[in-house]
Amino acid sequence: MGTSVRIWVVVGVSLAVAAWTTAAVLSRASALVVALPVAGTIWLLVVLDSGYLFGRRWAHRRRRRASRSRRAARVPDPAIRRPIDYPNILPRPAGDTTVDQQGRFRATGIRLAVLPALAVMCLTVQTVFLEKGGDLGLGFVLAECLLLVSMIWTVWTSQEPSQPWVTSRVRAELFRREMFLLLAAVGPYLGRTDQEAGQVRDARLSLLAAAGPAELSAFARLCDRGSDGAEKHWQDAVWLRGAEGVPVAGTETTERMRTYLDYRIRRQSLFFELAAATCEGTEAKLGRTAKAAVLAAVAVAVAYAVLLHSGRGGAGPSTTSAVVALLAAGLPPLCNMALAVQNLFASQRLAASYRETRQELLGHENTLRRLLAEPVGAELAVSFRSLVVRVESTLTEELRRWRIIVAKTEFEAGL
Repeated sequence: MGTSVRIWVVVGVSLAVAAWTTAAVLSRASALVVALPVAGTIWLLVVLDSGYLFGRRWAHRRRRRASRSRRAARVPDPAIRRPIDYPNILPRPAGDTTVDQQGRFRATGIRLAVLPALAVMCLTVQTVFLEKGGDLGLGFVLAECLLLVSMIWTVWTSQEPSQPWVTSRVRAELFRREMFLLLAAVGPYLGRTDQEAGQVRDARLSLLAAAGPAELSAFARLCDRGSDGAEKHWQDAVWLRGAEGVPVAGTETTERMRTYLDYRIRRQSLFFELAAATCEGTEAKLGRTAKAAVLAAVAVAVAYAVLLHSGRGGAGPSTTSAVVALLAAGLPPLCNMALAVQNLFASQRLAASYRETRQELLGHENTLRRLLAEPVGAELAVSFRSLVVRVESTLTEELRRWRIIVAKTEFEAGL
């Protein structure tokens, strides 16, 4: 659903709820009053879901503006050839957008984290403010039932909820990796002519475009499987073949090394640097929210205990004691909600993985710069190919860790 469509949905639902509220107040019809809390709950969920996605796009644009100078400093020199300027290399085909898949996954997870807190608040409002029941009290009970049924239904029907996001990113990363394997002539392209490499490329890209999660996991392995089932790692193949195979001019080897340095290593290093900073910022915000909610819950619980002890929390509670009771009941689920969202984002673990990968890439960058200072020859080409396999191994391992961190068999619903 596009941004403009979401805006019209929010506006439409808001107008419908406003009209419903007006009709309920003016007519005081029983059916309208009973359905009013249910309509308000639906409006709140729509606003929450759309609000997160709007905020996500705004935060993405803000981060792009803030990182503009760092990204500009990493722009490759125009004299360095782009990967797609080399023979047989094709740009990545159009596919799913990783950001959209991630946004859908997290929006659903946040909604499920909020549902228990809203259900508790509905029950508390009915108990504290509408203890005599009535149409409005019945409406809050029905709203609570709607929230709980929605939560259970979503959890049961959203098996493997992160799979579209995981599949989208893994496929995108493997498409990108294939381009650089072809650039360096390693892995399945080692020792092949341009014509043979083009045939292998077409077969592998076709397989990758149609691959499911299991096939993608097998595709990510840095080895070839023989007819007898034995695996031959690409790193071993580089050193066993040595300088044999298709000869490459020394100047072209240097060109490919510079392209790989700027368009693969340095770009990926910048990505992990920015992603780690984003995750650390998110973790800090969620951590502060959880701590603030815990402290507020403790303070409200103490205040409620004082009110009960003073005798003002009896059969006829004052407005103050009723509000304090509402907060005392609602803040613990709010703490649980903050912790559930924190677990959903897994920002601390992702930041640690990104930082570790970036450090490894910096080591590979230093190695490649030393290779660029060495004399051109067959040994340089072999060393470069060996380094490419190590770099791709580092990035593939990061992708494996990332998949372990974000993959979920089902939503936990903040319970």
